[in-house]
Amino acid sequence: MLKRTEIDGLERIVWGLVIILGGFWLWSQFQERLILADLATLWQQMQAVFTPDANRLDRLLLPTAIGGTFVFCLKTISPRPLLWSRATISILLVGLGVRYELWRLFNTLNLSDPLNGTLSILLFVMELMAFTNTAAFMLQTIPSIDRSPEADHLSKAVISGAYQPWVDVLIPTYNEPPDVLRRTIIGCQAMKYDHKRVFLLDDLRRPHIRELAQELDCHYIIRPNNDHAKAGNLNHAIAKTDGDLIVVFDADFIPTTNFLTRTVGFFQDEKVALLQTPQNFYNEDPIGVNLGLQEVLTNEQALFFRYIQPSRDVTNSVICCGSSFVIRRTALAEIGGIPTESITEDFFTSLKLQSLGYKIKYLNEALSAGMSPENMGAYIDQRLRWGQGTLQSMFCPANVFTIPGLNLLQRVSHSLGLLYWCLSVPRFIFLVMPLSYLLFELAPLRATIDGVLFFYLPYFVCNAISFSWMTEGRRSAFWSDVYETILCIPMMLTVIQTLRNPFGKAFKVTPKGIAANRLHINWHLLWPLVLLIVLSLFGLGMRIFYAPWSTANPDSLRINIVWTTYNLILLYICVLVNIDVPQRQHSRFDRQFPCELQINGEWLLGRSINISEGGAAVRLNRKWKQPPTDKLGVLRIPGLKTELKVEIRWKQNSDAGPFFVGLRFIECDVVQLRSLIPFLYCQPNQWIEQKVPEHLTVWALFQSVFRLYALAESRG
Repeated sequence: MLKRTEIDGLERIVWGLVIILGGFWLWSQFQERLILADLATLWQQMQAVFTPDANRLDRLLLPTAIGGTFVFCLKTISPRPLLWSRATISILLVGLGVRYELWRLFNTLNLSDPLNGTLSILLFVMELMAFTNTAAFMLQTIPSIDRSPEADHLSKAVISGAYQPWVDVLIPTYNEPPDVLRRTIIGCQAMKYDHKRVFLLDDLRRPHIRELAQELDCHYIIRPNNDHAKAGNLNHAIAKTDGDLIVVFDADFIPTTNFLTRTVGFFQDEKVALLQTPQNFYNEDPIGVNLGLQEVLTNEQALFFRYIQPSRDVTNSVICCGSSFVIRRTALAEIGGIPTESITEDFFTSLKLQSLGYKIKYLNEALSAGMSPENMGAYIDQRLRWGQGTLQSMFCPANVFTIPGLNLLQRVSHSLGLLYWCLSVPRFIFLVMPLSYLLFELAPLRATIDGVLFFYLPYFVCNAISFSWMTEGRRSAFWSDVYETILCIPMMLTVIQTLRNPFGKAFKVTPKGIAANRLHINWHLLWPLVLLIVLSLFGLGMRIFYAPWSTANPDSLRINIVWTTYNLILLYICVLVNIDVPQRQHSRFDRQFPCELQINGEWLLGRSINISEGGAAVRLNRKWKQPPTDKLGVLRIPGLKTELKVEIRWKQNSDAGPFFVGLRFIECDVVQLRSLIPFLYCQPNQWIEQKVPEHLTVWALFQSVFRLYALAESRG
C-alpha cells in the first residue's frame, strides 16, 4: 500500500504534467494561427511574384529569347561540351526548371473542390518527380572521368608480360542457339592474352551445346539444378575455377581481341575490385529498325553506358552491368560470391563491393559487342526485368539505404536508379491527365497562356536545344520522351506489382537469335496505346467542335489542345515502334575492302560493299568473259587467312555501270569461322560510337510521323 504522502506526491506530478502539456498545447494553438497567417501572407506574396506582369507577347517571350540566345552562343563557343560549359548549361536548366515548378506550385494548382484538388496535386507531384530526376541527371553528369589514358599506361605491363594474372572467361548460357554461342566462344578465344581459359556455363545441360564446346575446344560446365538463375550459374562455375581475375560475357557478347590487354592492367591496384566496360551492340535496336531510322537514332542504351556511367565513376558509383566486366576473385569472395537476393545480381555486386571500400572503375571504350533485343516483345521484357530487379533491391536486407559503408554521394547516385524506373508513372499521368479536361471538364491545371509562355517555354526551349549537345549527340529531349512513352504502361504495371509483391513475379530471359522474317504486330503492347489515341482524338473533337470556346478559362482549352497534340505524336510513334518489321538472319556490316571472286576458274577483282557471317555483296570491276554456268565459287579477302566457298544468290548486270553480285557463304568449317568471326566482330577500335546532330533527330521525327516504314517493309 502507498502512503498518503506518496499519493499526494504522485498527484502533484500528474497535475504538473497536465499543466505543462496544457500550456504547450495552448501555446502551439496560438503559434499555429500565427504560422498559418504568416504562410497565407507568404503564399499571396509568392503568387504575386510568379504572375507575369506583362501581357505583351514580346515581353512574355523575352525569357525564352534570352535563354535560347545564351544557349546558342555558348554552344557556338564550346561546340563540344567541356566541364565549364556543361556546368553552365546544367545550372541554367536547373534554375529555369525550379522557376517553372515554383510557378506551378503558387499559381496553377486548382484546389476549388476535392476532385480537382486531388488531380491537381497528383499532376504537380508527378511533374516534381520527373523534374527531380532531370535535375539530378544534369548535375550528376557535369563531371566525368576518361580512363583511356590510364588504360594506355597500365596496359604496357600486360603487353610486356610483366603483369599477366590468370583470367577465367565465363560465358553463362540458358537457351541461346548454337550460332550465337559459337561466335561468342570463338571471339573470347581470339582475345590476345596468354593466361586465359574460356568456360561455357550451360544451365540447360544440352547435349548439342556440349558437342559445340568440344568442337571449339572450350571448357564446359554444368550444374545439377538452376537455383538462382544466372547468379547461381556463375557462382557454381567460380567455385570450380581458380583464376586470379574473372571475366563475364553474356552469351551473345563478343569481345575485341584487345579486351584483356586494355582491362587487366587496372588490377595492379589492389583496391580495384571490378572494371566495367560499355555494352555495345552490333545489331540495331528494334526501335530504330521498326521506324526505319537505324542510321539516325543511336541505341537507346548509349546514353547510360557512354555518358552516365563515366560520371558515376567520379563518385565511385559505377554499376556492374552483368556482362563485359572483369572482377577480382578475392574481392568477390569477400562478399560471398555473386549476390542472389535479386534478379539484378550485377547491381548488388556493385553495391556490396563499394560498401567494403573497393573501387569499381569504368573504361569507356567499346571493347565488346552484343546482340540488342531483336523485337519489341524481347525489348520490353528485358527492360521490365531490369526495372523489377532494381526495385526489388529496396526490399532486401542490405539495400542502398541501409547497407553500411557507402557514403552519401554513393547512396544518392544509386537511389537515382530507383527513381528512374519509377518515371513510368509520371509519364502515364502526363498522357491521361488531359483527358480529365477533354472528357470530364475537370481542370487539374489552372494555367494561363501568359504563364506558360513566361515560365514554361524558356525551360522547354533551352532543354530542347541543349540536351543533344550536352549528351554529345547520344540523345535528344524529344526521343527521351518517346522512349519513356514506349515503356510507361508495362513498366508502370511492373512497378506497382513489384512494390506490392517484390519477389512474386518470375522474370523472363531475353531471347536471342530469333530475328523474324515477316511482319509482326505486338497487340498486347499496342492496344493500350491505340485506346489512348482514340480517347484523345474523341476528347479533342468533342471540345473543339461541340463545346463553346467561351468557357470560364478559354486558355485551358488551348493548353490542353497543345498538350494532347504532343501526346498524340508520341503515341503514334510508339504504335509504329510496336510493329516489328522483317529482319535479316545475320547482321550486315558496311565494310569496303578489295577482294577476289573465282567463278568457273576465272578470277575477278572487286570490292566488298557489305559482309556478314552469312554472305557478302561485292562490286566487281568487270563482268566475267563467259557467262557462268555454275553458281558456286570462291571468295578471297586479304584480311582473312582462308578462302570462303560461296554461292551466287543474285547479280545486277548493267552495260553502262558496275556489276554487283550477292554471295552466300556455304560449308564454313571451324577453321574458316575462326578467321571470319574475329574479322567481323573482334577488330580493335571497330565499334565507333554513333553520334547524331540534333537537326537530324528533328528530321527523324518528321520521317517517323509521315512514313509507314513497317508497312512498306512488309511489302518489300
